Amino acid sequence: MPAEESASPLPDGGPAPSPMTARVEALKAQPRLGSRIQHHVYLAGQEARTAPLSPPLPASVEGALEALGVSPLWDHQTAGLRAVREGANVLVTTPTASGKSLIFQLPILEEAANGGPGRALFLYPLKALGQDQKARFEELASLAEVDASCEIYDGDTPKHRRAKIRQDPPRVLISNPDMIHLGMLPYWNSWQPFLRDLRWIVLDELHTYRGIFGSHFHHVLRRLLRLCHQVGSNPRIIASSATAANAEVFAERLCGEQFEWIRDSGAPREGRHFLLLQPDASPYTLALHLLISLLQQGQRTIVFTKARGITELLYKWLQRQEPSLAPKVASYRAGFLPEERRRIEEDLFSGRLHGVISTSALELGIDVGGLDACILVGYPGSMIATWQRSGRAGRRGRESLTALIALPDALDQYLLQRPDELLERPLEQLIVDPSNEFVGCSHLVCAAAERPLEAVGDASYLSDQTETIRQLVGRGDLVANETGDRWTTSLNNPQRLVNLRGSGSSYGIVDTTVGRTIGTVDGIRTLRECHPGAIYLHAGRQYLVKELLEGDQRVLVEPVDVDYYTSALGEKQTRIVEILEERHEGWLSAWLGKVEVTERVIGYERKRILGQERLDAHRLDLPPVQFTTVGLWWAVKPTLERVLLESNRHFLGALHASEHAAISLFPLLAICDRGDIGGISIAPIA
Repeated sequence: MPAEESASPLPDGGPAPSPMTARVEALKAQPRLGSRIQHHVYLAGQEARTAPLSPPLPASVEGALEALGVSPLWDHQTAGLRAVREGANVLVTTPTASGKSLIFQLPILEEAANGGPGRALFLYPLKALGQDQKARFEELASLAEVDASCEIYDGDTPKHRRAKIRQDPPRVLISNPDMIHLGMLPYWNSWQPFLRDLRWIVLDELHTYRGIFGSHFHHVLRRLLRLCHQVGSNPRIIASSATAANAEVFAERLCGEQFEWIRDSGAPREGRHFLLLQPDASPYTLALHLLISLLQQGQRTIVFTKARGITELLYKWLQRQEPSLAPKVASYRAGFLPEERRRIEEDLFSGRLHGVISTSALELGIDVGGLDACILVGYPGSMIATWQRSGRAGRRGRESLTALIALPDALDQYLLQRPDELLERPLEQLIVDPSNEFVGCSHLVCAAAERPLEAVGDASYLSDQTETIRQLVGRGDLVANETGDRWTTSLNNPQRLVNLRGSGSSYGIVDTTVGRTIGTVDGIRTLRECHPGAIYLHAGRQYLVKELLEGDQRVLVEPVDVDYYTSALGEKQTRIVEILEERHEGWLSAWLGKVEVTERVIGYERKRILGQERLDAHRLDLPPVQFTTVGLWWAVKPTLERVLLESNRHFLGALHASEHAAISLFPLLAICDRGDIGGISIAPIA
C-alpha cells in the first residue's frame, strides 16, 4: 500500500466508533453479507502538514485559495511550486485528492498576475479529464481576478473554434496526445506564436502512458519539444501520476528528461475500512446486493467492474431488482457520447446521483465530488489501480469504505487467502519501451514531414537513429539530400497512418428509430458486442443489433425490451513470426517472440438476464481480425505427458489449466488486467 498509510486488523476496541464503523458493523450483521466478509482491515489516516511558500504568491491568487478553502498549502504543494519556480521538471506522485493540480495551476496564474508571457499546454490521456480541469482552472482564475484564458483543443472542438484558437492562442491550452499528433504538429507553423511562449507542458495521469500507448507518446513529446526548440522555447514538464515503485525512472524514460520527484504527501487522509468478500455464488450478485445495501444506508457509492458488459448488466439487474433506487444510479464507461459522460459527471458532483457503476473510465482524476464507498468487483490487476480506485471514495472529515469482491479466478482467490500480502504488497513498476523499432520508425517519418531532419541541427533528436534512418531511406519512406545529412519524406500527412492507441476503427452506434447516434465502439469489440443479433446494452437500455455496416463504420440498432443478453463465441489462431528469446530447462522449453494473432467471432449465445442460464446459440459468419503482438509460449516434452497419463491425469486439461493460471497470475508481474492477455492451448501433433 502507499507508504503513508498503515493497515491494522480491527480487533475488539479498535478505532473510536464513527458513523462508517457503525455502518460496516451493520453490513457484517446482515445474514447474506456477513458470512461473505472474510476480512476487515482498518487503514489509518494522517493529519495535514502545511508549509509556507517564499516568496508568497500574488495577493489576488492567495485570496482565491483562501476563498476555495485550500490555504495554507500542504508541504508537498509548496515543495512542488518551489521546484517549478527554479525551472526544474517536476514529478508529483501523491495520492488521489491531494491537490496535485495546484502545483501546475498556480505557476501559470502567478505568471499571468505578474504580466509574463508564459503559456502552458495541459495534456490529458482522456478528453473528459480536460473538461474537468478547464472548469477548475477557470474558477481559480476568476476568483484570483487574473486574465488567464483557457481553451480546449480536441476532437470535439468545432472547426471554426480551432481556427480562432490558433490565431489567438490562450494562456492555457488543454488537449490530448492524439490531437497534438494529428492536429498540432503537422501544422506547427500556424502554432508558432503559442509554441514560442510555451513555458510549461503539463502531463497529468502520467502512469497511463505505459505500454504501446506510452511508446507512441514518447515520440509525440519528442517531436513537440523538437519544434519548440526550433522556435526558441524550452518548456519545462510538470507531471503528476499515481504512486508507483519506479515513478521517477518511468517519467525520465518516457519523457527523456530529468525530474525532481515530489512523493511525500502532506495532505490529510481520513481512515478507510477495507473489506474482502468471498461470494458463495455469483460475485456480481453479491456486488449488486452490497451496492443496494450501501445506497439504502445513504452511502454515495462507486462500483468498479472489469468489463463494459458487466457494467451494463449490473445496472440492468439493479433496474429490475430495485426500480426505486435505479434513477439515482448511472452506468459509466467508454463508448458513451461526450455529452452523456459529462452529464453523469456533473450529476455525481452535484449529488443528484447517489451511485455509479463504472469501468476503469472513472479511475482517473475526474472530480465527481465526495463518495463514501467503493466496490471493486474483482482485483483490478495492479495495486496501483487498486489504490487509485479506492481513493475515489472519501470525503473530507469522513471515513470511507472499500470492498473487494473476489472473482473465481486464481489470482483473486490467491489474494483473498492472503489479505496481508494484498494490502501490504508493494506498488508495481511502470513499463514503457521508447526503443520500440516499429513505433520509432513511424514517428521519425512524421517528424520529417513536419520539418526536414538535419544531422547537425537535430543531433540530439537523432541520437542513435543512424541505422533506423538508413532503413527508412532504403524503403523509400525518407529521402536523403545529395550530402546525406538532411532527410525529408514524400509521404503526404503520414501522421494519419499512425494510431497512438492501436484500438482499430471506431464505429457509430445508430438508433434507427430516431436516426441518432447513441454511442461508439471500436476494434475487435465491434464484432464481439455489435454483431447482428447482439443485444447492445447502453445506460441500462437494450438495443437489438440489426446490421453491421463495415463500409460506413456504423452499427444499426433498435430499442427492445427482452429478458436475455448475448455473449459472443470466438476462436483464435496464432502464427509465430519471429523468435526473440528462448530458454530450455527440465521438461519445459519456452520462447518469447512476435506472433500474428487471428481472431474470429463465430457465433453467440443468448442468456437469461436473471439467472444467466443459456437459452440457445447462433452461428455467425464475420470477417477475421488480425494483429501482430508479442507472445510467450512453452512446450512440454513427451516425458511429462507420459507421467501425467500414468497417474490418471488429463494431459490437455493440465495444459489448459496452466494457461489460465499463467493468465491469472501475470498481473502480479506486469501492469495489466488479466483481460488484456489472451491464451491458447494446443494438443501435441501425433
